[in-house]
Amino acid sequence: MELRVKYVLCLLLFAGCATTRPNAIDRTIATKPLDHAIWAILVEDDDGKVVYSRNAGTMMIPASNRKLFAAATVVNCLGADTRLATRLYLDDNDVVLAGDGDPSLGSARYERDREFDGVAELLRARGVASVRDVIADVSRFDRVRVPGGWKVGNLTSNYAAPVDAIAWNENAIGDDAVPDPALFAAGALRDALVARGIAVTGTPRVVTEPHEWRGHIATFESPFIAHLLTTMLKNSHNLYAEMLFKRAAGGTYDFSVEQRAVGEMGLFRFVDGSGLAPDDLVTPEAVVNLLRWMNEPSRRGFWWAVLAQPNGEGTLRRRLVTLEQRMRGKTGTINGVAALSGIIAMPRGRYRYFSIIVNHHLADDATKAIDAIVSEIAQ
Repeated sequence: MELRVKYVLCLLLFAGCATTRPNAIDRTIATKPLDHAIWAILVEDDDGKVVYSRNAGTMMIPASNRKLFAAATVVNCLGADTRLATRLYLDDNDVVLAGDGDPSLGSARYERDREFDGVAELLRARGVASVRDVIADVSRFDRVRVPGGWKVGNLTSNYAAPVDAIAWNENAIGDDAVPDPALFAAGALRDALVARGIAVTGTPRVVTEPHEWRGHIATFESPFIAHLLTTMLKNSHNLYAEMLFKRAAGGTYDFSVEQRAVGEMGLFRFVDGSGLAPDDLVTPEAVVNLLRWMNEPSRRGFWWAVLAQPNGEGTLRRRLVTLEQRMRGKTGTINGVAALSGIIAMPRGRYRYFSIIVNHHLADDATKAIDAIVSEIAQ
């Protein structure tokens, strides 16, 4: 009898080590000053078992966790193997760039910052010594260049760059956003032409209405959307999220497209593509449902490649490093908001899904508390 009691106690202790202890999470949440914040958490296993739940059906400000839904919409509407095509024309001695919503044009991270030098060489090879105007055609997108809900105080920063159908250098100079992305791109092209001996007798200008251009010279294709999504998700780049979302929605902020693409996941309301707007709302239940969809066997390889990885490139590079091989996720941070949602590989080929969102916090580093919770639920 004594041996049997010891055996049962060992089993109970082993089980305790293998499961999340709600009290440990509760203690983390109760730490000052986080005890005055609003927490919403859902942790579920493959079989639907709820490991931990707090306010899981509450609409919360998600910060960049919103990008998970935007990314799924982009893949569903455009496809991961699509390339976006910026077209170059020489029409009646005007040089025209017609945008297609490519956020990587002119981006050093994709080694495209010398792309306009190539335009000059193409024109020189055709014997062009001078041109008139340099035109940026952004008719692919509507004229809403600043998403609804963005705070005015953010609008001069590079993380809140205006959104248009043409980008150059990610619409920023250093830490500052450029006020007019299309005019900025046209000016950069003019400078490249002049620097290589092609005279520009006119001015850079922007066309917003559709036009049938003549004299097609070249097409500059983006990397595959799958690659662009790595910047959007791993690095949490707002401009990539905004431009790709608008491109998927037909060049507008038509959120009904997203509802049709991923609306079955649960409750959400978004007013931008990136999560910078504090008016965005989503429930942890919806986030977990989306993560389950992403982790279906037919999709798992792709999403594990583009989501952030602990100790890897992106926003998790210095966080949760012991989970490097087991976890993929998406961070989120704006004033008073911190979030982390993701997928954890568990023993015996199982998976655990979690969404942790805290709103209205005053802590200096709420991410430490979130990481403590993730470490706990990964046991």
